[in-house]
Amino acid sequence: MNLQELYSSNGWLLPALIFISVYGGRYLVMALAVSLVARPAADGRGWGRVHHNAPQKFDSQRHIRRELTYSFFTVLIFGMVIATLIGTGWMGSSRFYFQWDSYPAWWFGLSIVVMLLLHDTFFYWIHRVMHWRKLFAVMHKVHHQSVHPTAFAAYSFHPTEALAEALIVTAIIFILPVHPLAFLVFQTLSTAYNVYGHCGREFYPQGMASHRWGRWINTSTAHAAHHGKGRYNYGLYFLFWDRLMGTVDPLYK
Repeated sequence: MNLQELYSSNGWLLPALIFISVYGGRYLVMALAVSLVARPAADGRGWGRVHHNAPQKFDSQRHIRRELTYSFFTVLIFGMVIATLIGTGWMGSSRFYFQWDSYPAWWFGLSIVVMLLLHDTFFYWIHRVMHWRKLFAVMHKVHHQSVHPTAFAAYSFHPTEALAEALIVTAIIFILPVHPLAFLVFQTLSTAYNVYGHCGREFYPQGMASHRWGRWINTSTAHAAHHGKGRYNYGLYFLFWDRLMGTVDPLYK
């Protein structure tokens, strides 16, 4: 079965199994690899710098089990959202294209950049909304139980937040013409950056926050401050919206 046959099928079970496996396998491989490489131990082991907002030692197994449990349900929801679009035939209304000559070759790469920018915009605003007091308890509180998150917190969402996250991502393929492989690359980059953002280590050079270009990039340090304080730094990949809306942590350096 090729990509076009998969996305245009009317079944539920096979797409669900495939996409749950893709989402789950990608998350586990990335989170496990980063947790081993960037293990924030007190004796300084691991690559990268331990930033001020991160835990100084690896969190307890109970903490990680909680993150893994919620991540398991997130993976199920992510996979089932795609399977539902396929099974109901709604995927046929998306702007996926399968013929390489449907759009210029340069659009493949550019579409990935545009998807990252669009996703960051969607994420920033829904993240702000989830911090409203009445919504926080029913959507976002689970994620913030990881005050000092580990790499496994990347998908540690309440099911309502997981559904919202899945919907804003899938909305992109109804807005932009994208090739399924470009969408796969985009989602792989998204997962990788999410894992990095929660890993407790900083890999970017020092001085990113004050650099002419680096100040627009979200970092693990910035996101750790968000988890530690429960506010500020709402972006995912970038800080464009945070700087525009005045929600960057004043102490972020």
